[in-house]
Amino acid sequence: MISEEIKDMFYRPTENLMIPASEVAVCNEDDSLLHAVLVLSNSGYQTIPVLDNNKHVRGLISIANIVTSFDDLSIFDEDKLLKIKVKEVMNQVVPILFDNHNLEDVLRLLINNNFVCITHTNGYFLGIIPRKIALERFTHIAHNIDNEYELKSKVKNYY
Repeated sequence: MISEEIKDMFYRPTENLMIPASEVAVCNEDDSLLHAVLVLSNSGYQTIPVLDNNKHVRGLISIANIVTSFDDLSIFDEDKLLKIKVKEVMNQVVPILFDNHNLEDVLRLLINNNFVCITHTNGYFLGIIPRKIALERFTHIAHNIDNEYELKSKVKNYY
């Protein structure tokens, strides 16, 4: 369990770790792969969420998903990319939490993912929590914890 002191420092200066949906590059599941390639190329992200028409998260798409989905598919073959929909190749395994998430669940999912999708309990996409933001906050804690707290080891040092 993460201590209240660590949580307090982690959530400063703001509790909002999430990048809102309006600022996140996404694709619709019915978009063509060509559209996905363009969004990925222009967003700077390796992987982006895939949404349905109701703004619910349905999967993730990446250039890797696209180029490994078919043996004869190239990201330079615009004709083929226009014919294939994102939902045909997207990864349906999504790191996702509801907006009432706790810090430990976020960190557990960020171990193996670059971001966690956050949704309302009805599934509506609210945004992402990137690993980068969590690491920046823990770096701040590591550099500043002894400025705020008196640290005393509970374990003997055997070195």
